[in-house]
Amino acid sequence: MKYFSHSKLALLALTLASSFATSGALADYRLTAFSDTLGFQALLKKDLTEAKTTFASRSLENMDYFEANNLCVAQILLEEYDAAITSCNSALEKSKFSVELGFRKEKVALAAVYSNMAVAKVMSGDTDGANVDLEMALSLNEKDGNANINYDLISTNLIAGS
Repeated sequence: MKYFSHSKLALLALTLASSFATSGALADYRLTAFSDTLGFQALLKKDLTEAKTTFASRSLENMDYFEANNLCVAQILLEEYDAAITSCNSALEKSKFSVELGFRKEKVALAAVYSNMAVAKVMSGDTDGANVDLEMALSLNEKDGNANINYDLISTNLIAGS
């Protein structure tokens, strides 16, 4: 199993979505990938072809929740939103069986997964579901910068859509 280093993660993943997307709504949202685990290096290099190949060699069932989260991020960037939601849900389910992290770091990691899933949902048109996921993310880690940015963006969209 891989270990999660929050300080390294925050620095490397802070602007992941905007560094990939050249235009469109996705450019505004922020995604979090876990370092030192499957797919992270490809995402860091902005090589979606390599990321897709890396994940194609593994079954979602055989991934731990860090890997399933990184698959979710890759799928969002590849605009495969329904698959991304499935991968994020899998990451959340798998986290229930993880004993790798202490309580505080576990909450930080789960907040990141919920925030990523919210981006997948909003991009697929489920703004209400995205809002619920971001509220969950912020209840787990109110200091998650990506979740806060995503929440502000989605809240603005909800108000504008009213």
